[in-house]
Amino acid sequence: MSSPFEHVIRTAELSDATSIARIYTDAILARDSTMILDPVGPSEMEAKLLHLTNRETVLVAVDAKNTVLGWGTVKLYSDRPGYRLTCETSIFVDLPWRGKGLGTTLQKALLEFARRIGFHHVLVRIWAQNQSSISLHSKLGFTLVGIQKEIGHVDSKWIDVAVMQCLL
Repeated sequence: MSSPFEHVIRTAELSDATSIARIYTDAILARDSTMILDPVGPSEMEAKLLHLTNRETVLVAVDAKNTVLGWGTVKLYSDRPGYRLTCETSIFVDLPWRGKGLGTTLQKALLEFARRIGFHHVLVRIWAQNQSSISLHSKLGFTLVGIQKEIGHVDSKWIDVAVMQCLL
């Protein structure tokens, strides 16, 4: 898959772990999109890549030089059998590439993976203040299920989280 600004979406490789960790750490430190509070390193991301089930993936968007511009994941919602057709997605885009459609391209690729694997229900959890992510997901067919008030606590502040779903 490609788009007008010369990137390709592919399955992440172990060699991408450093770039994935850097992009994720930027999001962690920005305090606007994840409840992970401490920076992550390449070894943590390598472990994540090595422990994916056959129904999970990490995809990366790379440019012509194979530089990772963003990444996303499809992960199981729960290990309970009744939730076997439900997954959760997350996307993280490197700061210079935000607002240029890369998140949309990544989420579309994640949804295609989820569809191919046989998931029926896709869930995203977004900080309620992150209107750009809520808008992106709305355009892709996600609907707001509700706002979980004060579910997170980061840097002495309560965080509300929007729960959105898409039925495939």
